Amino acid sequence: MTTIINARPYIGGQIHEPTNISFENGVITALGKMQNGGDIIDANYNIVAPGYIDIHTHGGFGKDCMEPSVEAIETIARYHLSTGITSFCPTTMTASFKDIEKAILNINNYKSKYAKIIGIHLEGPYLSAAAAGAHPKELLLDPIDANTSLIWKYADSISRITLAPNLKNAAQFTEKAVKHNIQISLGHDNSIDDEINACVEKGASTVTHMYNCTSRPSRRDNPKKHLGLTEMGLIKDELICEVIADNRHVPNDLFNMIYKLKGADKICLVSDSLSVAGQKEGLYYLGSGESQQEILIEDGVAVLPKANTYAGSITPISKMVALLFAQGYSAEECIQMATQVPAKVLGLKDRGDILPGLAADFNILDENLNVVKTIINGELVTL
Repeated sequence: MTTIINARPYIGGQIHEPTNISFENGVITALGKMQNGGDIIDANYNIVAPGYIDIHTHGGFGKDCMEPSVEAIETIARYHLSTGITSFCPTTMTASFKDIEKAILNINNYKSKYAKIIGIHLEGPYLSAAAAGAHPKELLLDPIDANTSLIWKYADSISRITLAPNLKNAAQFTEKAVKHNIQISLGHDNSIDDEINACVEKGASTVTHMYNCTSRPSRRDNPKKHLGLTEMGLIKDELICEVIADNRHVPNDLFNMIYKLKGADKICLVSDSLSVAGQKEGLYYLGSGESQQEILIEDGVAVLPKANTYAGSITPISKMVALLFAQGYSAEECIQMATQVPAKVLGLKDRGDILPGLAADFNILDENLNVVKTIINGELVTL
C-alpha cells in the first residue's frame, strides 16, 4: 500500500481540497482517510492529476514508431514517461504495408516497462494527396476493400485511424472500423461537408491535429460553397478536436478561437511528437525504409526543409498544459484536455481520473502546472 498525502487531487473535472490518495498493485484503493502502513509520498499540497494520455505521437529520444526494434519502442515509451505521459498510442506514418506491418508487430511484441501502450494509431495511408503534409503522396491509398486487409488482420491492436473523408469508400470504411472498436479521426483531407457528415454519421469522432492539413471551404462541380473539415470540426458537437497547442502548429490566438467554439471538453491535446522530440537542434530523418524523409529541428520546432512546412511537434503535452495555464486557462481545463478528454476519445474507463478502481497513474504538478513527479502503476518514476 502507498499513500499520497497532502494532495489536491483532480477528480471529476475539479481540483479538490487537500486529501490522501491510497493505492496498491497499480490501482487506486481509497481517497480521504489515511490507510494503515505502507509507503508515503508527500505532495506538499500540490495538485495531483491523473497521468497524461497522448493519443497521437510518432516517437521521441531519437526513435520513431516505424522502427521495428524493441530498442525503438522502449526508448519512445521512456521518453513519454519522462514528460508525464503514462499512456500513449504509438502512431505510424504512411508507408508500404510491409513497413506498417513490421511496426505493428514490433509494438505488439513489446511489453512496456515505461509509459503504457493503449493501441496503435495509424496516420496513413488513407489520406488525401492534396493535404499529405509530411506523408509521401505516392504511397497514399483509398480505403477500399483491396487496401484494407491489414486493418482487419490487426484490428485488436489498432485503436484509431486517421482518415480523409473525401476518399473513395471513406464512410463505409468508417462504419466497419467503428464496428471493430477502432476510433476514426478525420484529417489530412480535401473534403467537403457532405463527405464529412457521411463519416460522422458512421461514427467518426475526432479531427486530427486541427488547423494542420484540415480542409477549408471549397467548391466542387458547381458554384455552391461547402464547409471544410476545419469549419465542421469547430461547429459539430460530435467531433472532438486534436490540438497541438505549442504556439506554432496552433498559435495561442488560434487556440483561443478553438476554445471559444469547442470548450475544453471537446479539445484533446496531442503532441504529434517526432523521433527528434527531446533531442538537440539539427538535421534528422522522419520514418524509415522507403518512406524516410529529411527534417530539420530549429528554433524549437521541426520543419521539412524541402517543403518549407512543419513536420510535427517536439513539444510534450506536459509543456502544453503549462503553456495554456500561463495563458490564463484554468488548471482544471488544462488538465482535462490531457486526461479526461483523450480517455473519452478512446473509451478508456480505467484511467483519466482519480477514483477508486482506476489506474494509479499520477502527475504531481507545481503552482505553474509543471510536472515535478510522475507515478505509474503505483510506482514513483525514476529515470
